Amino acid sequence: MLTRMLAIAVFLPATFIAQTTCDTTIVVSGYVLSTDAQVVPASMAVNRNSGGGSFVETDGSFLVRACPSDTLVFGAIGYYSVEKVVDVSMKTESLDIILRKLEVEVGVAEIFAPRTLNQILKDIETLGYDEKDYRVSSVNALQSPITFLYEQFSRVEKSKRLVAELENTDKRRELLQELFAKYVDYDIIQLGPEEFKEFAEYCDPGDELLQEWTQYEFILYVKRQYSLFRMLPSRLDDSDYEYDK
Repeated sequence: MLTRMLAIAVFLPATFIAQTTCDTTIVVSGYVLSTDAQVVPASMAVNRNSGGGSFVETDGSFLVRACPSDTLVFGAIGYYSVEKVVDVSMKTESLDIILRKLEVEVGVAEIFAPRTLNQILKDIETLGYDEKDYRVSSVNALQSPITFLYEQFSRVEKSKRLVAELENTDKRRELLQELFAKYVDYDIIQLGPEEFKEFAEYCDPGDELLQEWTQYEFILYVKRQYSLFRMLPSRLDDSDYEYDK
């Protein structure tokens, strides 16, 4: 039930007015844009104190009610979040939020193009091998060494590709962990410090889907995977297997 209520709080439209507990509230409005003055797709505005939140409108505008000194958090997938403490001046002034894209340093893996057998033969010749010395009638006695060298080179290239793939996967899962930390802040999911890495591995959809989905679609996917993650036998307590008669 708690998870369902939190989901409702997150997915309310941007005109949603969060409930507050202070005597005097302030309606804060403005725009969430990128550094190039473009609308940031599916960005969110969340009141950290009240727990209320909403998606920003398609034109980048938002409208939330908050108490003085409340902290508003603005964020989106692939962007650094921005926090603003509410003060009375926001009652009459538009609050314009600029989100910066995440800066991720990705190592560039050097991939060598496959060499031809003739190129390998030339290298063998420079090492002192003479191809003619290894020919017996019509049989090329160098076939096995050449094949071995070619296979070795192929393994090296495959290893480089594998390293690049693993580095990319590690980087993607690091980004997912950073994103899930924001989702914990927004009360979309609940993870302990030791669970982020494991959940990122369990929930990783790969590059293509991660780039293709909207934030709304991705959050729905994360919430579904989170429910399954909590149901894994390794994560259940003994009490979860006990049923009232």
